[in-house]
Amino acid sequence: MGDTPKLDTQLVEALNREYRLTPTVPAPAGLGREDRGARAAHVAARLDRLVGLRGRTILEIGCGAGDLAFELAGNYGAYVTGIDIGEREDWKTLRHPNLTLSAHDVTAGECALPENGFDRIISRAVWEHIRHPFAALVQCRRLLCPAGKKYLYANLYRSAIASHLYRTLFFPWPHLLFSHDVLASWLDVERIGGAYWVNKLTYAQYLCYFRKLGFYITHERLETRAIDRAFYDRFEDRLGLYPRFDLELDFFEVVLEFDRTNPKAPIPDPMYRTGA
Repeated sequence: MGDTPKLDTQLVEALNREYRLTPTVPAPAGLGREDRGARAAHVAARLDRLVGLRGRTILEIGCGAGDLAFELAGNYGAYVTGIDIGEREDWKTLRHPNLTLSAHDVTAGECALPENGFDRIISRAVWEHIRHPFAALVQCRRLLCPAGKKYLYANLYRSAIASHLYRTLFFPWPHLLFSHDVLASWLDVERIGGAYWVNKLTYAQYLCYFRKLGFYITHERLETRAIDRAFYDRFEDRLGLYPRFDLELDFFEVVLEFDRTNPKAPIPDPMYRTGA
């Protein structure tokens, strides 16, 4: 392993030119309303197969523009409450008697949503952006009814694409290699906004949180991305600080449920013996 080149804007530019024809994300998802609507319909069908959504009372945490919430209210007969940290302009055009969209911080001390008030809680590609993810899970434990199911799909900080800048920066792990200031300078912005900020929870830490809050995993799917070995070797002094399992793991998808006889009780960790 040789010396790492200076991690500056010139290197960002050089790497971007190198990866322009072979980007880490070759075909990013479309952001237009039609693309989002089609994606919401696809996701809704999959979630219905996983957790059963028809006629349910659903809370979507991080509803964004409201596409999925609107799909569930309109085509699945669900009673949907969608919340996000701030209001969206798109909400003004989404109208359905079964749909409520509101700006709400689920980690706020006083949560006005009803305890045990939801059959299903769903969240897609949002938990990584929550600044207090454990507090948000604690609220989910309170809001989900004892026989309910929580669906969670989240990106992880050590993923090659966690910067969310892959439409502009084509090489992997820019956020692990370069400081915010270097990337902001290359992007010619004072501060990188949008989805750039991601909390640093690992999947192992999520699993610990689930156990503490009494959530059993009844479905698990891990989305991985093969490590670009040549790139890794060039920057091993930085990337080698992280387990390869974490560098390969883009997203996890889980369905969480409580124990039916003792719901919401913490799950004993078999690694620890008590009274042995």
